[in-house]
Amino acid sequence: MDKILFFNTLFGFMTLVSWVITASIFYLYLTKRTFNKLITDQFLNYAISVATFCAIGSLIYSELVGFIPCKYCWYQRYLMYPIALVMLASLFKKALFKFGYFSLIGFFLSLYHIYLQNGGGDGGTCAIDVPCSLRYVDIFGFISIPLMAGSGFITIFAAILYYDYARKQISE
Repeated sequence: MDKILFFNTLFGFMTLVSWVITASIFYLYLTKRTFNKLITDQFLNYAISVATFCAIGSLIYSELVGFIPCKYCWYQRYLMYPIALVMLASLFKKALFKFGYFSLIGFFLSLYHIYLQNGGGDGGTCAIDVPCSLRYVDIFGFISIPLMAGSGFITIFAAILYYDYARKQISE
């Protein structure tokens, strides 16, 4: 199987799954439902996993598949890599999990990149060599790399938001 097809299918599937899980997490948060500490801690583990897989996924696309990142892809990486590292460190020092809230900035950056990719703004000419309008990935006609990144950022944010809320409810 072609490696581009394999990774596009894998990451496209993971993006769709993350939407369902993220919607479920927001539902839990809005309805103020909580679980015991053991289950609540899994939301932090999920956020750590998503951040790590997003960082690894971006490296797979650039280093293994050979996609050259545009300027906004780099900005998203500048946010995702530290988030992934600090979230991993939160396994040892729980207070570091709050760094995951920075993923909301990455989500809005991804939204802007999606806007550029679809012809908005100045037509997506953020770089001469690799324009932001370039679509290396087009799964189901709408899932692109910036959409995958945005999904990762909002999933991390939702998991951290719920984890923070639920752990406070448990301790009260």
